[in-house]
Amino acid sequence: MADTRAHAELALAWALRLTGRLDGPAARPGDSRAVILAYHRVLPRDAIHGFSFLEDLVTPLESFASQMDYLSAHCQVVPPEQLIAWLRDGQALPRRCVSITFDDGYADNYVHAFPILKRHRLPATIFLTTGFVGGQSGLFWWDEICRWRAAGVKSVDVEGLGRRSLATLAQRDRLLAEMKRLPMDEIVRRVRDVSTQLGLAPDSRAAGDFVTWEQVREMQKQGISFGAHTVSHCLLPVESAQRRSVEIRQSRADVERETGRPCTLFCYPNGAVDALTENEARDAGFAAAMATLPRDVLPGADLYRLPRKVLNHRVSPTVFRFRLSPNPERIKQVLRPRLRRSA
Repeated sequence: MADTRAHAELALAWALRLTGRLDGPAARPGDSRAVILAYHRVLPRDAIHGFSFLEDLVTPLESFASQMDYLSAHCQVVPPEQLIAWLRDGQALPRRCVSITFDDGYADNYVHAFPILKRHRLPATIFLTTGFVGGQSGLFWWDEICRWRAAGVKSVDVEGLGRRSLATLAQRDRLLAEMKRLPMDEIVRRVRDVSTQLGLAPDSRAAGDFVTWEQVREMQKQGISFGAHTVSHCLLPVESAQRRSVEIRQSRADVERETGRPCTLFCYPNGAVDALTENEARDAGFAAAMATLPRDVLPGADLYRLPRKVLNHRVSPTVFRFRLSPNPERIKQVLRPRLRRSA
């Protein structure tokens, strides 16, 4: 399904490019919009071949560098905190306004993305899963499942789910989707049990797969800010009320303790949010919270469900420009009445 959507988006973007409309129509009076970009991992292209972990989270370093070149030359890149202040105060947003974010706190954000951001003097916010900073909790569970497949495992027995095939990426992704329905403690236990059954020892790369607090503080001195992304990367709507509260509040406290600065922004893992989770983020004192609905940020946006556009290796230069343009929203406005009539 992801590949189908990606192919459709690419075809549409190229059609607009060939007709000279890729960057959208000229701004109209009253137009006010912004785009928040969401990255995860940034790795050199040659490191992606045979990658053991979840490749859907990776943006090639070469693509990221090109995208930052484009943003620096053609857009007004502002910290998310500034964008949120404008939204809160009802101010008009500047033309081609963009904010850059990263989720999870992978070490390659420091090794590969940070030097490029620093060279262009581009601000960004990294949302840290604080229990994994410094590799203290091993790999994320989804990367461990991907490691099974990379080790040549064709199928596994998962408690409560039965025998699951890993022969294709689609089958692996179905298993990931099923696991996400479980509370985090259950996911971790069942994944650990399967790895033990397979004879896979803990991956020695985990210790270097995440940023350290020392790296966080170094980046902060160069214009990178940090937000909270829970402690364990649990999907909050699946957890108990007590667990939700601890995950949200403790991750904020961790970031503030280690950076020495207020932590005002939160990001829902996997963009999973419901009314109770939104209220919890608000009650915890965050000024705003990010989701992953791929939409533009418009005046009056819900500050606790801010949309973001996720980027990865599927995003070509043409698709990147398409996502920054007003075209996706205007196409949706045209199609929405037609879809309602056909429903």
